[in-house]
Amino acid sequence: MSFLYPLGLLGLIGIPILIIIYIIKNKYTEQTVSSTYIWTLSEKFLKRKNPINKLAGIISLILQILIVLFLSFGIAHPVFTMPGMAERYTFIIDCSGSMRISDGEGTRFDAAKSAMTDMVNSSVEGSTYTFISVGNVTTVYEETTDKDRVLTMLSQAKLGYTQADFDDALSNAQEIFDANPSVKTYLFTDKDFEQHDNVEVVNVAADASGENYAVYSVSESIDDEGLVTGSVISFEGAAELTVRLTVNTAGTPFTAEQNVSVAGALVEAPFSFDCSSVGDYSEYTVEILQSDSLPDDNGVTVYSVASENSYEVLIVSGDAGEGSGFYLENLLISTGIADVTYLSEDDYTAAYLREGVAPAAPSGYGLYVFDCFNPQVLPDDGTVWLIGLDSALPDASFSVQGDVTLDFDAPVEYSDSTSTTVRQILDGLVMGDMYVHTYIKCSPYRNYTTLISYSGNPLVFTTQTAHGNREVVFAFSLAQSDAPVTADMIMLVYNLIEYSFPAVVDDALYSCGDTALINIAANTDSVRVESPSGKISYLDNSLPTGEVLLDETGTYKIITTTAGTSRTYRIYSAFPIEESNTTQTGTAFLLTGEKTDEGYDGVYDDLLILVIILAVLFLADWVVYCYEQYQLR
Repeated sequence: MSFLYPLGLLGLIGIPILIIIYIIKNKYTEQTVSSTYIWTLSEKFLKRKNPINKLAGIISLILQILIVLFLSFGIAHPVFTMPGMAERYTFIIDCSGSMRISDGEGTRFDAAKSAMTDMVNSSVEGSTYTFISVGNVTTVYEETTDKDRVLTMLSQAKLGYTQADFDDALSNAQEIFDANPSVKTYLFTDKDFEQHDNVEVVNVAADASGENYAVYSVSESIDDEGLVTGSVISFEGAAELTVRLTVNTAGTPFTAEQNVSVAGALVEAPFSFDCSSVGDYSEYTVEILQSDSLPDDNGVTVYSVASENSYEVLIVSGDAGEGSGFYLENLLISTGIADVTYLSEDDYTAAYLREGVAPAAPSGYGLYVFDCFNPQVLPDDGTVWLIGLDSALPDASFSVQGDVTLDFDAPVEYSDSTSTTVRQILDGLVMGDMYVHTYIKCSPYRNYTTLISYSGNPLVFTTQTAHGNREVVFAFSLAQSDAPVTADMIMLVYNLIEYSFPAVVDDALYSCGDTALINIAANTDSVRVESPSGKISYLDNSLPTGEVLLDETGTYKIITTTAGTSRTYRIYSAFPIEESNTTQTGTAFLLTGEKTDEGYDGVYDDLLILVIILAVLFLADWVVYCYEQYQLR
């Protein structure tokens, strides 16, 4: 035995002081009473003797000595060595999605934390603890002998949604085992393992019950036949489920329900909803109406990729381009871009080129089409198409050298470059039915790519404006050519739409644990990612693409900001079906090597027993004191 604070033993000086006080104190007290009272009291003592009265003072002294003794020991804080009783522990807790399954009183994760807490609290002081949490990532907390510290680590462990990869945890546990073969390793999980040598698996789902249903394999869009399809599954047994579909449209939401019979455990049951009457939509949700032990996998929301990537378009057409502006408007609308604004030359001049006021540029559009009209100032927040301009612009990246008129209609020349841009824009063109009679001779000078040319002169080319935005130039007027009636022109415009509006999100439905690829347009100021739980992060907007690890279930928001204008895109991360299963079995979680049983000295320094003894002694001394006072009445 040792003492943490040995100076506390100085309190033992109080013992001889108590004895001296006991010896010198007056044991009699003077009281004024009547003679009758003395006579009656003397008769009482003559009839019987009460030896307790003689011992009361000694008992009180002994009790007070014991109080001083135990109080001094308590202040000195004795520590008792417990030979070979302490252990080394490695605790591994499963933080995967299936640990969210609840039995009505708490999740499996709560049960695992409770089991680990009980084990830590019941262990001998002086034991060492290493804590490893396994979820979206594996986190190894430092070894400690402080019970409160390890329980704080446990409270900081975050429950994830994805599958748990135990490889890193096993590697760390093996390293600890190699250094100390006597370490006791515990795995708190809801899975069974066929092999778990040198590891004790605490399966918190062994005695748990609770049905779970899941909806999955939902179609990523309303298909060509107007159907939304998918499947539901039950993990415990047969079930009768009600599946609801809700489609958000510009008008009244479309809602439908159907009953689906699941034949048995782990049996898929398909469903199909007819949405041919829906039309344009922004999103739809498929959900199971029955409640179960894991709500996270009962519904899936699918966002329309076309709706998420839609842009507003401004078309400005000059007098020389009258007719072609309406052609472009209708062609753009046919591609699925519904928000098209058409302005005549007079309307645009009145809005942005007022006399006595510096020229202004429009804003808030994803694509600006200037057809035979010189805007003087180019917008800085979207792609620009310049068609049939006979003069150069300060912010453009080409010069104009005049008109060229041929004596006959000549076939144009298509680029045979293998660059990604050329292959993307010329994909699907017939490459043979477009001719040119009059064109504008242009000289691009900044990072340009020629798509169509005649006699070495670029007729359609791509480049960038001075603001860093994409720029498409047509060196001829559509109204003065036969291009609008050709198949190549129609396909070219379709491809240029995709080029001008690079999809920020290619897919809107993922499984939790996937990585979403985000396309970042030129001149984007920032790309902000907001997770379902509200966690904020930013992508590097200097790169053409960014990646987002989807480690939560629910809707992620991708917010891009360009020239002060923000757009929000949404993608949904569905609960992984692998984690919906209520009973899972792993192959193996074992530590290789020969386990030993070599404990080391622990300690016992719990003062609770001393506090109890002191309370009992104080109570006994008070009883003796009260008895003495009663006898003296």
